Amino acid sequence: MSEKDMQTYFDKMNQANSLLKESLRVNNIESLAETLTDISDGSVYVENGVPDKDTVSKLENIYAEMKKLNLTPLQLKQAITVSIIKAQKDDKAEVNKLMTPDAIGLITSLIAYEVLNVQNKKDVNIVDPTVGTGNLLIEVIEQLNMTDKFNINAAALDNDDALVSLTKSFSEVMNLNLDAYHQDSVADWDITDIDLAVADLPVGYYPIDDNAKNFKTKSDKGHSYAHHLLIEQTMNNLNDGGIGIFIVPSQIFQTDQAKKLSEWMVSSVYLQAVLDLPTSLFASKEAQKAVVVLQKHGDNAKQVENVLMGTIPDTNNPKLFEGFKDQLQSWAKNFKG
Repeated sequence: MSEKDMQTYFDKMNQANSLLKESLRVNNIESLAETLTDISDGSVYVENGVPDKDTVSKLENIYAEMKKLNLTPLQLKQAITVSIIKAQKDDKAEVNKLMTPDAIGLITSLIAYEVLNVQNKKDVNIVDPTVGTGNLLIEVIEQLNMTDKFNINAAALDNDDALVSLTKSFSEVMNLNLDAYHQDSVADWDITDIDLAVADLPVGYYPIDDNAKNFKTKSDKGHSYAHHLLIEQTMNNLNDGGIGIFIVPSQIFQTDQAKKLSEWMVSSVYLQAVLDLPTSLFASKEAQKAVVVLQKHGDNAKQVENVLMGTIPDTNNPKLFEGFKDQLQSWAKNFKG
């Protein structure tokens, strides 16, 4: 399947999205979620006569043309992610809600793969508690699926209704097994039996002090950092020995609330890796992020002898990146049950 077909698919999706946006009078992300649902269902969803017959007919023609383009899962995902980037740009989406780049998803999936492979896990339940557009979670699932080693069930949580709809419809078009829940992830979860969590955490203060009061990472005064509470909440909800892979600000251990986070980590989890992401992925030093890998106590889990630390090389530098993969493999041997 050619690049040209992928471009055509993207153009058609864009066309459909514009028509739906106008009909439904919603923003680009909401109409994109609806567009993807229609593509997945193979029909146009109509409620109270909206969209009208003329628009439905136009949309049906566009979807029929898209169906003829038999894209590979990888191309399909690329076309959708480019559409998400465009929709967020047009909506002027806030920074915390922007799509996680594929490169970060690839790195996250490599770490997840090496650990799960050593643990010899076949059935894997994954959660993303701050799923946003769904791209991080879907990239991780796709990469793990390509290895043919795991049966994956996934769950997604987010407090933004439009993004939950987008993630659900994105996963349906990709034909993935994913449940999405609209909720505040610092509040109680209904889902259980989770082996692995991946999250690109939103950064900032959590506004509901009453929900934060039961957390060890809460601030002694004023609002607590949402990303600290989310890490604690996620690790609490994992199975014993479960793994959390979190994308966090590089400065996470140098802030005014870092002490509380560090104290909680020492008592409740094993800090197994802290890796700065490639600098080329970020516009400035302030925007730089890192990957933190935590493991919940219990079920044979133990502190690795050497916490994996350093900066991950650029994914576009094959030689250096292969070296990083070798490091990952020897580090992952610590996770043998």
